Amino acid sequence: MLIDRALDEMTKKNRVVVGFDLGNDYSQISYCRQNQSMPDTVSLVMGEEQYNIPTLLCRRNDVEGDAAWLIGNEALKAAKEGQGVLVEDLLLLAKNNVSVKVGTDSLSEEEISAEYLLRIFVKKALSILSAYIVNDDIAAVAFSMKDMNTGVMKMLRNISKHIGRRKAEVYFMSHEDCFFQYIIHQPQEMWIHDVLLYDYRSDGIKSYLLSMNRKTNPVACFIEAAHYPQMKIPDLADKNETAKGAFFKQLDSALLEIVRKNCDQRVITSVFLLGDSFSRDWCRESLKFMCRGRRVFQGNNLFSKGACYGARERVYPSTLSASYVYLSEDKLRANIGMTCDKGQTEVYYPILDAGTNWYEAQNTFDVMLVKNNAITLNIAPVDGRKTRVARISLEGLKVRGNKTNRVELHFYMEDPNAVQIEITDKGFGEFFPSTGQVWRECLPLEVIT
Repeated sequence: MLIDRALDEMTKKNRVVVGFDLGNDYSQISYCRQNQSMPDTVSLVMGEEQYNIPTLLCRRNDVEGDAAWLIGNEALKAAKEGQGVLVEDLLLLAKNNVSVKVGTDSLSEEEISAEYLLRIFVKKALSILSAYIVNDDIAAVAFSMKDMNTGVMKMLRNISKHIGRRKAEVYFMSHEDCFFQYIIHQPQEMWIHDVLLYDYRSDGIKSYLLSMNRKTNPVACFIEAAHYPQMKIPDLADKNETAKGAFFKQLDSALLEIVRKNCDQRVITSVFLLGDSFSRDWCRESLKFMCRGRRVFQGNNLFSKGACYGARERVYPSTLSASYVYLSEDKLRANIGMTCDKGQTEVYYPILDAGTNWYEAQNTFDVMLVKNNAITLNIAPVDGRKTRVARISLEGLKVRGNKTNRVELHFYMEDPNAVQIEITDKGFGEFFPSTGQVWRECLPLEVIT
């Protein structure tokens, strides 16, 4: 018994959780073990901080199968040297679920699905981890994206079934979630008061302002996000040095105005700057203002590390999970369940739990209909308002009353505003074949939140 327990503890310590920040321009991967103080981020060059993996593929002309594909910088290099065809915007293709034609000419072109392209990129990106860990040690992967998309998440769930020989849990986290997880895992002096994050991407700057209500138990955390497309940096290749200097001086003034507005009437402990576009060469005045009584950090791998912390909290929960809770608009604000007969007694069966991210809220199970052709749901808002009942009638289904009517209930969400319910008649073996009937209902959340 003691030996088994010791082996179990050793196995836990060796298991790895992975944070995969998937972006349309570039992606990053961080990883950590159970007792590791801080995640490590995969670098494309050992010993250097080259964390950005360009999210693109190149299919080489002279090779077949999965081996034909290169990713990241290798893909760029091969395409520039004329060795293959470059495929960009992989995340955008996946969001739109479109196929693309890949080939050197019309005769060799092949139509390839977005999911296949995404699978190749994710698998090859994760294979870079083999230089650091054994892939079979992966306990969980948390994918993070700037904008959560149900179609892409479905693809990633399918892709993740083929990660290593062991089954790895798959989670999804918004950038806000990653920011929250990263901050609460830092020394507390860094987040005594509010915390600011500026993420500089090709489409401008997105700001995240984290605040906490320390009077609640657990501590309630909130994030205000805003996008500043006016901070987008255009192509300045044809500009002379004087014109470039004038542009960046104006950009510094615009950034300073944003920072002043975010800091107005707030006590900010720390500021985080993400992205290579931030530079001391141009944002001098903005940096001076940020550094007045605040700690300022610059880097670009916060989201992948935050996803890593979040994955570890799911697999190996710490006291932080119970002490701090991030309340976002993405969270389900009601418990949804149903009352079922179990023998001679009635029991409550939970279906979707309050506090779950809408993009992770799903459940599928079978029930037997005995009394009538209706499904009754209990909706209990977490704000203390009265529990209400929703009744779904399965029109056209005849209930036999002898426990031979089996239906499958599938609950899922396509956006934060409603729960989708799909009910399928599954019949009862050879005696009562399925009619093939499917009923779909939409349960608007504004009614229950």
